[in-house]
Amino acid sequence: MPKTASIDTPPKRAKLAPGKNPYWLGIGHGRGGLYLGYRKPVRGAGTWVAKIVQNSRRAEERIGMADDAGAPPEALAFAAAKRAALAWAEARERAFAALDAGDANGLTLTVRDAVNAYITTREARSLRAGRDARSRLTLHVLADPKIADLRLSSLTASALKAWRSRLAPDLQPSTVNRLLNDLRAALNAAIEEHRRVLGPHVREEVKVGTKALSGADAAREHQILTRAEIHALTAAAFDLDETGDLGRLVVVLAATGARFSQVAQLRVRDVQVTDEPQIMVPLSAKGKGAKARRHVPVPVGPDVIDQLRPILNGRKGHEPLLERWRYRQTSPTVWERHERGPWKAAAELTRPWKEIVKAAQLPAGTAPYALRHTSIVRSLRNNISTRFVALAHDTSVAMIEKHYAAYVSDHVSEIMRRAVEPVIGVAPTQFRVVEGGAA
Repeated sequence: MPKTASIDTPPKRAKLAPGKNPYWLGIGHGRGGLYLGYRKPVRGAGTWVAKIVQNSRRAEERIGMADDAGAPPEALAFAAAKRAALAWAEARERAFAALDAGDANGLTLTVRDAVNAYITTREARSLRAGRDARSRLTLHVLADPKIADLRLSSLTASALKAWRSRLAPDLQPSTVNRLLNDLRAALNAAIEEHRRVLGPHVREEVKVGTKALSGADAAREHQILTRAEIHALTAAAFDLDETGDLGRLVVVLAATGARFSQVAQLRVRDVQVTDEPQIMVPLSAKGKGAKARRHVPVPVGPDVIDQLRPILNGRKGHEPLLERWRYRQTSPTVWERHERGPWKAAAELTRPWKEIVKAAQLPAGTAPYALRHTSIVRSLRNNISTRFVALAHDTSVAMIEKHYAAYVSDHVSEIMRRAVEPVIGVAPTQFRVVEGGAA
């Protein structure tokens, strides 16, 4: 029988016993069968789960972290979790309705239905990541009726490849691959939910039709920066912004190799100023399931700490580490500083980054992600184990080996030479050649 309890406040949830099964609370509000659940772990903050039961159908989804003691800043309070569960339920109900309106086999579900359901789920988990996915999928998938209105039951690899041929030719391979990842996830989620009527062949069509571009790896080859180029980028960032906000953002990205979304979540307390300074980088929302750790310690140099000191002194630990000025328009041609706030989306860096690259006299195609690529390759070339590099950059060993191992191939001899040791302990006996053999 489902467990029930009061889960609307952190103190109430703290009194609950941990377990694998969630504590459920009905939040139907006229649509019976909708529940918000709270799963209590043995240690750390719990997670919110949504469940909908409608006729003979049932769906369940993890919503996000609960705002328990020690939870990350993006954790959801009860009210926010409830709103996210309701939004998720609406998407699920639309999918159920599409099945009911079909030919009793539910074969009317379209790519558009799958994408909309996926966007809702992503936004419920992480509003920032969900907005990025919504932007990409709306612009490149939902705006193309030839693919968006195609039934999943009729979806083929050829149809997906035809859609790909209609994408704007100036899209970067890495951008295309992010789009393919989102679309593949959306389609696979719908296929899994309706696998009984769609069959296994549709998943194979999606796998072939959304295969990643190999050109993305080739593009990455031009994104490994030298030390001088990184120095030029950070110097240009400080020169272009007298407040230092832009420069500090670029410095932290370069020093940690973290993603923008991780750096944007940093708090003042995450910078540890000790004899061996480090930054506790929050883990990203990428991947499946809950992560055992919440932060990864990344060592940084005293030069980084010196640049961060002005925004550490006199500030509270929970405050956002990196902030920027936001402007408001006071006349058709005049803008003035309005308020300071944290960096929110990677798009905020797009325009100033182009100016930074130009000022640093680097190729126009140099992307902010080049700082992450460079950090990973630099670690590998310094003979740090692949496992440690993966942990420090919040990714998997498989991803490191797939995308970056090739960059150390030219340095194998140098790396191996560090391990060379004498193999002869005593000088060998000298031989002299004489007629008939050695003596």
